[in-house]
Amino acid sequence: MTIEEQRYLEECKKVLKQEQTQIVKMAFDYGLQIPEVRRLVQSNQSAECMKEIVFAMMEGISGEVLDFLCENAFNPYQIKEIREGIAHGLSFEQVRSYAVQEMSANKMKKMRTQLEETVKEKNEARDDGSVKEYMKNLMQIMEDSIRQFKESNERFDVLSSLVKEHVVEEKNQEIQDLYENLKHKDKSIQELQRKIEERDRTIADLEKALADQKAEEQKPVVVSARPEDKKDEILLEAAVGTEQGKQTLKKRMFGWFALRDHKIPKDVLEKIMEADLSTEQLEEVRKCMESGLNDQEISRVIANNPSPERMQKLREILLLIRSRREGA
Repeated sequence: MTIEEQRYLEECKKVLKQEQTQIVKMAFDYGLQIPEVRRLVQSNQSAECMKEIVFAMMEGISGEVLDFLCENAFNPYQIKEIREGIAHGLSFEQVRSYAVQEMSANKMKKMRTQLEETVKEKNEARDDGSVKEYMKNLMQIMEDSIRQFKESNERFDVLSSLVKEHVVEEKNQEIQDLYENLKHKDKSIQELQRKIEERDRTIADLEKALADQKAEEQKPVVVSARPEDKKDEILLEAAVGTEQGKQTLKKRMFGWFALRDHKIPKDVLEKIMEADLSTEQLEEVRKCMESGLNDQEISRVIANNPSPERMQKLREILLLIRSRREGA
């Protein structure tokens, strides 16, 4: 309810009864405008009559009908019959033929019902005539079309060729779309094959290294020439003859190929080997070291065995955090 409506409602409370004020509030809650409501209030109708007139206003009666209801002293039942006539499609002139103050609501209802039946019959007769005329015109159009079709086979041939051309063009487009889709899938397959071949080559290198190690029998396995890795070499030498030793050696070889040019603390190296990282993941670890990340930050990057793409994003985020801290 707007401020103007609230102000007008307060004014109504001063001069109207509580029941009448509630009807005014109902009209505003529905969305009726102040001029319409003011016209109703000024007519000095009873609460019951005001309620019926508000219902009529809700159904969209014209201003002429509203003035007619406000200017005449109808009782609530008479107003209801007038409202029903308007709602059922009667014109204002037809409603006025039975809307007389001296006539009871019961008689008004009977006259309204008869008028509605008469109007309905006229409308149905008019509709029947319209339908018959429409069907007649439609049949004439169909007869003319059939006659023209029989007289001109050439038009049919032209239409047929156009349809065929359209269908062929559409099918060709579908074939082209399928071909493009297959090309895209073929590129994806080739990319997967390339990655598989790269992984196979890495595995082959590892198997060759294992074979060379087995040929040397009891010779120590030299994974790194750095002094801090001597203890790891002794452990590898003791376990190389077992299946667990072979798996350990594979992990060591992965780490050696990707990280051999970097000095890595033993605890970080053990975490890298335990994570069983792929070649791409090891490459990301190498980039982390080149970027200057510390051991704790590298451990965070390889935690939960993330994808190479996720490792790259983690590295970039850690470097950004470090840069912001240094800037602060």
